[in-house]
Amino acid sequence: MTNSFIRYNKILGKQASIGPIPANQLVPWISILVVSYVLLQGFLGLGLPTFFTVSLVLMVSWWLLTGKRPYHYVNQWRNPPGKDWCNGHKRYIAVLPRNRTVQAQRLYQDKIARPRLKPRQVKRDQGGRWTFMPFQNYLNLCCLAEIHKDGRTISAYLLELGARQYQFVFGFTLQGWHDILTQEELMSAAAGLEEGFKYLPTGERLTFCMGGLSDDEVRQRELEDLANQASNSAVSVLLRNEQNRVRDLAQSGQRQVWEQRVFVTWTASAGDVRPTGDWWDKCLGTVQGMVGSVLGNITGNTLAYKEQYYTRLLLAAFNQGFLPWEAVLNTKAGLSLKPCSTDELWDWLWHRFNDTTAPPVPQVLSLRETDTGYHLSERISTPKHPVTLLIEGTKGQSACPSHGEMTDSIQLPGKARPYVGVMVMEDAPAGWANVREQLRWMWKCSSAGFVYDSEIWCEVTTASDLLIKDNLAKQAKQARSASSRSLQKGQGRDAGAEVKQNESFQAQLDLYQGVKAVHCAPMMLVYRQSLRELDLACQMLANAFDSAVVIRENHVAWELWLQTLPITCSRLLQDGSLVSDERRLTPTTQTVAGLLPLTVPKDVDRRGVEFITARGGKPLYIDLFTQAKRALITGTSGSGKSVLACRFLIDSLAQNIPVVGMDLSSGGDSTFKTLIGLLGREGAYIDLKRSHSNLLEPPDLRHFDKATRQQRLETWKEMVLWPLNIIVMGKLEDPQLAQRVDALLRLALETFLGDSDIVERYHQAMAVGWPSEAWQNIPTLKDFKRYCTRERLNLVSFEDLDKRALNQIVTQFEALFVSEVGRVLSEPSSFNPNPAITFFALSGLNAESGQDAYLMAINAHAACIRTALTHPRSLFVGDEQSVLLKRDGFAQMVGDLCATGRKDGISVLLIAQDPDAIADCATSAQILQNLNYKITGRITSAAVASFERHLAYPAGIVATNAGDAAKPRPTDLSTYWLIEQDDRFWPCRYYPGEMMLASVANGQSEQALRATIMAQYPDTFIGRLQGLADFTRRYIPALKSGVDLMTLLPPAVVQAQPVTDSDDPTPSKVYPVTPAPHSCQPVSSR
Repeated sequence: MTNSFIRYNKILGKQASIGPIPANQLVPWISILVVSYVLLQGFLGLGLPTFFTVSLVLMVSWWLLTGKRPYHYVNQWRNPPGKDWCNGHKRYIAVLPRNRTVQAQRLYQDKIARPRLKPRQVKRDQGGRWTFMPFQNYLNLCCLAEIHKDGRTISAYLLELGARQYQFVFGFTLQGWHDILTQEELMSAAAGLEEGFKYLPTGERLTFCMGGLSDDEVRQRELEDLANQASNSAVSVLLRNEQNRVRDLAQSGQRQVWEQRVFVTWTASAGDVRPTGDWWDKCLGTVQGMVGSVLGNITGNTLAYKEQYYTRLLLAAFNQGFLPWEAVLNTKAGLSLKPCSTDELWDWLWHRFNDTTAPPVPQVLSLRETDTGYHLSERISTPKHPVTLLIEGTKGQSACPSHGEMTDSIQLPGKARPYVGVMVMEDAPAGWANVREQLRWMWKCSSAGFVYDSEIWCEVTTASDLLIKDNLAKQAKQARSASSRSLQKGQGRDAGAEVKQNESFQAQLDLYQGVKAVHCAPMMLVYRQSLRELDLACQMLANAFDSAVVIRENHVAWELWLQTLPITCSRLLQDGSLVSDERRLTPTTQTVAGLLPLTVPKDVDRRGVEFITARGGKPLYIDLFTQAKRALITGTSGSGKSVLACRFLIDSLAQNIPVVGMDLSSGGDSTFKTLIGLLGREGAYIDLKRSHSNLLEPPDLRHFDKATRQQRLETWKEMVLWPLNIIVMGKLEDPQLAQRVDALLRLALETFLGDSDIVERYHQAMAVGWPSEAWQNIPTLKDFKRYCTRERLNLVSFEDLDKRALNQIVTQFEALFVSEVGRVLSEPSSFNPNPAITFFALSGLNAESGQDAYLMAINAHAACIRTALTHPRSLFVGDEQSVLLKRDGFAQMVGDLCATGRKDGISVLLIAQDPDAIADCATSAQILQNLNYKITGRITSAAVASFERHLAYPAGIVATNAGDAAKPRPTDLSTYWLIEQDDRFWPCRYYPGEMMLASVANGQSEQALRATIMAQYPDTFIGRLQGLADFTRRYIPALKSGVDLMTLLPPAVVQAQPVTDSDDPTPSKVYPVTPAPHSCQPVSSR
């Protein structure tokens, strides 16, 4: 089913002709005959020949003028209402008579009040008058309604349709289908939608709205808050520079906020508000309403009867309206819907006309279920009618919509993009290749790169099965007759008639098998800043829908725009004219899903590092810190891994969460060192070959409560035991001895940490801090060695294995202390333990490195975890650790960190070129199964199989990452990424801030140009930022235009650059490749 072609049967929307007369010409022709007869025979008496001749000419002329779609011709003669719309300043008249003002009670007493505003007449200078029509007259909104029942709060727009008739419009927020679904999800979605649309309530409307608007207000506010709370000024500068980047993306249409809403209606007359809806209850309700009115007049207690009516009305809206709709959409159709609150409904409606913050909800009619019954109340915060409040504008500027006597567009003065164009789908596509293409067709069309600031509206209503079946039978009969006549005349088979006959038969077959036909009205609204932009945008959008015919409405755009507002009772694409034709499409419950805007990529997180979906430009966020999550970034050299990782570092530092990491770059100024240098004293980039890192330095846990302190101390102990075991056992393979050594080391560590003298030295060192004299006296491995004796450990039963184990421990420690790595591990730490970001450099480490290099890496990892445990939340970054993961001990440490680090608030970010090293290590399952996000950039073609094998990716999902589409784009400074979370995938792009990109770019020419420019500024915080800003202004334009950065360097600097391999044709790209050699030193020592 999912792979078969789904054909849209267009014959359902066609009407059978009446003999030779087309169905849409019947009413106009009858009208012409009647009018002609009355005029020519009744008034002029010109005789029947004249009557028939004139009538025939008029009917043929009408047929030629109107063609297949008479509404195109008829709408040309329809003018917009008046000169323009105006604000009629309508006042709100309370629904409950007891809440009305004295003047309103005098005018309307206890009756339902629906005053209609008079047009405004304005004299013209040239004589005559202009007529301006009050905009409030074209909407049906009365107020908002709120129902508190069964522990739920349900809200709706309350519309007044006529005398004693109301309509409730319930709003939902829709979380649509993801654009990449599994086969099981596709089958379930298609079956659910087909089943759900069979149960639509007759006479009611189901409206879907999906909009993608260039709105960056929320993101700008988030970045502003992060910049304000960041303790480091450099981080604040980078975040404010990212604000400019976000603003540019929004203004260019590359970044759009997508929103999906669903509106459903329930209509009730005065006597149709009982819990059930059969004919007897309706009759009984009508009688009850009449009796109540009479008794009210007799007893003078009309107010009580009115309030009882509204109580029953709201209860019926909940029981007969909301609950059945929710069951159909949620349970049967399988849609994920959340009812909108009163504030959400009002806020959405406010932003249809305004860009400012919405004021409080003006009026709410509320029904609340209590222990003693139902309590009806009306909350009124302003005497202005809600529509008046919507269009009066702010700061002296009106927000009243304007048509300006234009028939093809609407102007909304309160919006940043005030001009609105209306597009209508005239013909549906021929079909869809499969269910996957059907469900995502509307998203595919509306998410094209040139489509932005637009909305898709689609209203679905039930169709009459009786009329549809009768019409199909007539068309089949006409097709058979046409085919028979063709054969009788010797003209052969009539292909057109046979196709029509087959289509009619297939449609009838589907209907008799349970499929139902529905009416569907797809429309699009396009928003732009000028009419010229609007014309171009509408022209491009019309070509985005494949074989479907989408046209711009050039005659009644004002009317169709009004129909999209859920506060009007008009149906989409219906004008009620007798001479007009049906504009709506007529799909079945099997094909209607292809016309609905149901697909939008799901959100990942609510906040965090921002990505932009490859289609549609929807912002996605990855948050590593709210719940201490873990992520893996993979990609080939030059894919942008380091730049993306740096953005996670910035996100961490902006929230004042410390960062620790291990940098195994092969040498040169790594990306992390460059960023750390920008942070000044709050960053430390430490070369352990030239520094000391005390292996037994505990984390500072003084500010934690007792339980947390004990938990983190146990984590630190387990972490320390790994390097101790590696030091003692080395490459010795003796499982029995290794087990005893581990037990003795564990006992020695407990004894060591329980000694009062040791504890006192730790306390003094922590209290005074680094690099005091007390710090230099902090316990180290040399102190620990003294506790590795039989007497210290109080070993009562001392076996030969114990003696061997203790001898092995002491011997290995003594050998360690005379080595270079021993001095690093057994001396007090020579660097500040509490900077905002600390990276340990392990450059030069490779597969051939010996045990000393491995111990250095283990110690660096221990230092990272020690620093992380000191803080409630922290981020650990592991860059290119494939060499270390080949060692089981290190792999076990990383696996434990991924599996248990969350309870200690440690977020993990791993960076690698491919997943092979992780998949082949001893704890691969422990690492991969605990990763929350897998972020894959550009990879090689040979690596595709590796990702599919190790990460269990579906076939073909990661192939795009090996194609040209995944290459970094210097023109817009973006890189391609595939995000995976819980077996769900998001193809997207990352757009770094220009200043951050300039600060971390470390290609050879980029480093040289940056150093040359920054050398012109003083080596202070302000000077470094000024130099970076100057470098950014030169670097970014050169990068976008593809200029060789070497041409921007002074000749002396160019000559001093080392010669690169001429066989490598790749120029300096957006992101670093192999760094150049350098000498590492603590940046904090500057």
